[in-house]
Amino acid sequence: MSWRRGEPASQLKLAVVGIGGAGCNMITNIKRTGFADAKLIAVNTDAASLSATKADHKVLAGESFLGGRSARTIENGKKAMEAVKENLISMLSDRELIVLLAGLGGGAGTGGIVTLAETIKESLPNALTISYVVIPFSSEGEVRMNNAKYGLSEIIDLSDVTWVAFNDVLKRKFTNVPLTRAYKMMDDRLFNVIRGLASLQNLSPLPGMQNVDFAVMKELAKGSGLGYAGFGEGRTVREAFESSLVDPFGDANHKGAKGVVGILESAETTVSVEGMTYVQDVLTTNLSIPEVYFGLKPSIEMTTPKVTVYTFGVKSKMVEEFLSSMGGG
Repeated sequence: MSWRRGEPASQLKLAVVGIGGAGCNMITNIKRTGFADAKLIAVNTDAASLSATKADHKVLAGESFLGGRSARTIENGKKAMEAVKENLISMLSDRELIVLLAGLGGGAGTGGIVTLAETIKESLPNALTISYVVIPFSSEGEVRMNNAKYGLSEIIDLSDVTWVAFNDVLKRKFTNVPLTRAYKMMDDRLFNVIRGLASLQNLSPLPGMQNVDFAVMKELAKGSGLGYAGFGEGRTVREAFESSLVDPFGDANHKGAKGVVGILESAETTVSVEGMTYVQDVLTTNLSIPEVYFGLKPSIEMTTPKVTVYTFGVKSKMVEEFLSSMGGG
């Protein structure tokens, strides 16, 4: 069976904004890949850290009262973002999809992402906002953990979709892997799911699947709350798909989710009806997900299939327990 590629669609207007030290590190890692399908923006209060960041645009926040140094508190992080938010909104005003990146627990990242998400919601209501946040190691202490709990509870309310990664899970699952390599794995996964978002307007239909573009994803994602983004590759479509559903840095539960958008990147000759039937059965029958959309990103030179999945309205015991302990340390 073969499929003809449709008319080329207009490119998705995507922006990725890294806030605070960890967020800016994520932007640098994306920039270093040569990725050019999004506007990459870095925002930080720390001038030295921002100077070392690789991005399309850099914004120093709170210079008038922080003097280019770290924010230290959530209040300072919020105040710093307030000072530059109009500048950022003008940079983001033509974007259809905005992805915010931050590590929670500190001042610039936690206070900054909350204030920016709130501003985007008020000023750019038609944009789809996804926030990706990293929860600190529990060993980093009660203050940082309580800051992270506050930040996460706010972000889930202010963003259309929130992706959560736990450093404690990274440490537990990759005990024998050097921390720098474990972080690299986290960064690689983030890059792959952002790269997938950028391809949403250029996908071909798959047998037995409803085709997808950004408009379809936006309708599913708007106000959907906790989400999941995964990436997998394998010798077969089935293997890549199964790998994509495993949450390496959390415990996202797809069962009964609102919907799924998937991207298969593969040579068209490797795509079988049997393989796609398996994917459909797992999502609709086993996981009881009512809306499933999948598209093909054809790649002549690719030898192993890659699958990216975005699930909307997932559940997570880790997130529930983390937020239920707010104020308790």
